[in-house]
Amino acid sequence: MKKLISLKPFGLDALAIVRIFTGILMLLHGRMVFDPGIMKSMAVSLGNDLGLPFPLLMAYLAKGSEFFGGLLFALGFLTRIISIPLIITMAVATFGAHHGQITGDGEHAFLFLLIFAAFLFIGSGKWSIDYLVTKKH
Repeated sequence: MKKLISLKPFGLDALAIVRIFTGILMLLHGRMVFDPGIMKSMAVSLGNDLGLPFPLLMAYLAKGSEFFGGLLFALGFLTRIISIPLIITMAVATFGAHHGQITGDGEHAFLFLLIFAAFLFIGSGKWSIDYLVTKKH
C-alpha cells in the first residue's frame, strides 16, 4: 500500500526552512545591538539581576551574537560554530534572566536553545553556504 504522505523526498533538506526562519527571527531579536540606550538598560539588568561581570560588554556580546549569529545561521554559514555562542546566549537567557522557566516568559529562549542545539549536531544541510563551500566536486 502506498503512503499518502511522505517526508522522504525532502528529508533533512526541509530543515532549511527552520534554519532560515530561526536565523531571521534571531537577527531581528538582536538588532537592538545598534541602540545604545537599550544596550545600557540591558547592561544594568545583566549586572544587577544576574551579577555578570562587565555587564555592558556582556550585553553587546549577547546582542551581537543574536544579530550576527542569526545572520550567519540563516545563511547556513559556519552553522555549527555559530550555534555555540547562540546556545550560550539562549542558556543565559533561559536559566539566568528567566530563572529556568521553560514555559511562559522563558519559553522562546528555551525553544531557540533547542533549535540551535539540534543544528549543532545535524549541521546546516544542503541549502546552505556551508554545503556549497565543503561539497566534493
